[in-house]
Formats: sequence, C-alpha cells, structure tokens
Amino acid sequence: MKELLSKYNQYKRNGKKLITSNDIIRSRGTLLHVCLNSSGCRFRKNGSCTMCDYGEGSKLSEKEMGKVLQHMSKASDGMNSILIGALGSVLDPEEVPLKCLTMICETLNQLPIETIIFETHYTFITNEICQWLFSMLPEKDIVIEVGVESADEFVQKNCLNKEINLYILESKIKLVHNWGMSLTANVFLGAPFLTVSEQVKDTNNTIQWAVSHGVDSIVIFPVNIRKHTMLYDLYIEKKFERLSHWAVFEVLKSIPRWYLNKVYLAWYGDWVDYDEKYNQQDNLPPYGCSICENKWMEFYQMFLMKSDNLERKQLLQKYETILSSKCDCKKIFEENMIQSKKDGEKIEKIQNWLKEYL
Repeated sequence: MKELLSKYNQYKRNGKKLITSNDIIRSRGTLLHVCLNSSGCRFRKNGSCTMCDYGEGSKLSEKEMGKVLQHMSKASDGMNSILIGALGSVLDPEEVPLKCLTMICETLNQLPIETIIFETHYTFITNEICQWLFSMLPEKDIVIEVGVESADEFVQKNCLNKEINLYILESKIKLVHNWGMSLTANVFLGAPFLTVSEQVKDTNNTIQWAVSHGVDSIVIFPVNIRKHTMLYDLYIEKKFERLSHWAVFEVLKSIPRWYLNKVYLAWYGDWVDYDEKYNQQDNLPPYGCSICENKWMEFYQMFLMKSDNLERKQLLQKYETILSSKCDCKKIFEENMIQSKKDGEKIEKIQNWLKEYL
C-alpha cells in the first residue's frame, strides 16, 4: 500500500507548484504566521502525505532572509505570538540553514513578542536543537509545533501515507518539556477513505492521545483539498467530499470541558491560498450552506477569542441552537454520520483506485 500511495503522490507533485515568493505572512487574531520559502518538505519528495502539498521552492539567501525579517518586523505590531514555518520543517537544515535560523532568532529577540512557535516534523527535534533554541531565545516562551495528524496506525498508513512513531514522538514531547518549552500537536480531520463518523472519531481519539501524553495544546486542521494532491483527484472523481463545518463542530462538542482551552483551529476557511498568479484558488476549506456559512466564521472567531473552558462550552451550546435553526446542511451531515465500512473494504477500495489511476 505504501508503495502505491507514494508512487501516486510523487507522480502528482513532480515539477508542480513551484513557489517563487520569499515568504507568506498572514495573521489570525494576535498570531502572526510567517511561512518561509524553502526547497520543500523532504517527506513530500518521498511521496508522503496524501492530503497536503505546500509546494517546493529554494533556500533563502541571507540577503533574501533579511528582507523577510523586515516584512515580519513590520507585521508584528499588535501581535503576541509568531509562528515560524517553512514549506516543510523550519528546523530541517536542508530547508532553512542554521545561519538563516540564527538571523530569525536575533530579529525575534528585538521584538516585544512573548511566544515564538517553530513548526517542524517531529524527527528534527533533538537535544542539540532544543539547547540551541533555548540559548538563542532566553527571554521567550518557545513552542515546538509538530504534525501528529492521527494516532491510528491504519489511518496513518492507508489513508494519509504518513508514518508517525508514537513511542518516539512521546520521547520528543518529554525532551521539549525538559528544556522548559511547550509542544503543540497538529491533528487532522477528514482523512480520505473513511466515513464521516470515522473521520470525527479518529480526530477525537488523536486529541485524547495527545492530551494524555503531555501535549500542551492542539491545533485541529480540518482538511483543505489542495491541487496536486491525491485528495484533489479523489474530489474531482467524486470519491471524496469536502468536509462539512458540522464535522468540525462535532469534534469540538465531543472534547471534555476540562481541556477545551487547549484546542485551537487552523485552515477552517479564514485563509485561502492562490496560485503564483493570484488568479486561482488553491485550497477548498470546509463548507457550509448559504444560510450558515457566515455564522460559522463568526463562531470560529468567537471560539478562538475565548480561553476559558466553561465559556467555550457555553459558546458551543449557544451556536448549536443558532446554527441548527438556520441550516440546510446539517441534515446531510447527520445522514453521512450513519454510514459505515469495514477496514478490509476500505483497503480494497484504495488499492483498486490507485491501480486504476497509476
């Protein structure tokens, strides 16, 4: 299965989505997100991940990095946290050379920003890099953000083509904590080849695993259908449907109140990527009907603004009433939640589809 999935992903990505801009900088509330151009995720090149593709570019020179840092400094006014990422992993020296990472840290020390987040693959977390970050940013709250996606082995291997060794990941969590830093886990919602109820259950189970193993916070990533990915082809062939906002809501409702304040959201529809010519949308986020779409954006913003467990729970109860009374798509979501498939049927379906298109 891995060979088939990897081969398909490599075929879809070969020479596609070349990134030329030095950075993408955007904000959500008081969070500033800085995405650096890089040679691209090394796991992308191996055919990993059926669902994401942020493209490939080139390493930034020190001169180009200087310009990026000027943009970041100007955009940081009013922010209290900055997320530094790349097209893959910001702590991968093949993507972001140590000299450029040093320039980033030196600039961050000059800004009155409390929290600095570095987004990376968990395998790049080492004792050496933790020590280096700790020494470079002594006055900052440092957070390492990693993709967990799913704690289920079947989903990892057969749906996402992404292998996460949970035992090693657990040791990385402890290592980060030993250096007085925090770890955030990105959790995926909407894995292909699963039913809607299985997608919701998988996300909830992964959140529970993360919390029980000491993760400090969780970011739910609802599936965005991106071009040059397997998901996009499945969507075009009507073998995969866009995620409903109700699926995101169902996950949030299922989270115990005592750790609702550890949960955040990304790519729920507030950020839209375009191609290099800015004339064609590159991602399809969760959808709602014409009646409820605007209310969902209002709900997400309110949810992220609140940090108290009880306030978030009350907000969920309030908006369930508001949205249920003004929505045409909830019935479709509820019907989809009753579907079920056996694992064997799913594997056969995946294999047949891949063989057909390869």
